[in-house]
Amino acid sequence: MNSIIKSSFTLEKLDSVKIVLKNYKEKIKQMLDIMLEMPELKSSKIFDEKISKIRFDISFCTDTTIHQINKEYRNKDCPTDVITFSLFADDENAVIYRKTADLGQIIVSVETALKQTKTTLEEEILTLICHGILHLFGFDHLDKKDYDFVVGVQNRVIEKL
Repeated sequence: MNSIIKSSFTLEKLDSVKIVLKNYKEKIKQMLDIMLEMPELKSSKIFDEKISKIRFDISFCTDTTIHQINKEYRNKDCPTDVITFSLFADDENAVIYRKTADLGQIIVSVETALKQTKTTLEEEILTLICHGILHLFGFDHLDKKDYDFVVGVQNRVIEKL
């Protein structure tokens, strides 16, 4: 585990989605440990010397809920698999309180994850969470090079779980 940065997160259901939250806690902790040790992620703002802890929220929902969120905040009138609201990496005035950076929120549609899963629902959800964490760390994919980087990192992390 990274001895410099500690991490914490909360898991919640936004509506009556069928998912057992406790089944994901340990895997997400492992995922974070892997990510915090990856040299290719060290350019993230979270590795600032003023930060010793990061925290974020993960919410699970139905397609109906994520559709509403996607429409309201992204002007896209359709459900999607994951939406990330980055509070820290995308804000030049981001606040560090007691050496803690609040990174933001990841919202995952369990229904969309189920529709697009190629292996297991758990692996698909963990892949979406990993993708969201990379966004919270400040990595985006506006061009092919950045997309290949994000997807490459996410695939390596999931393989190590």
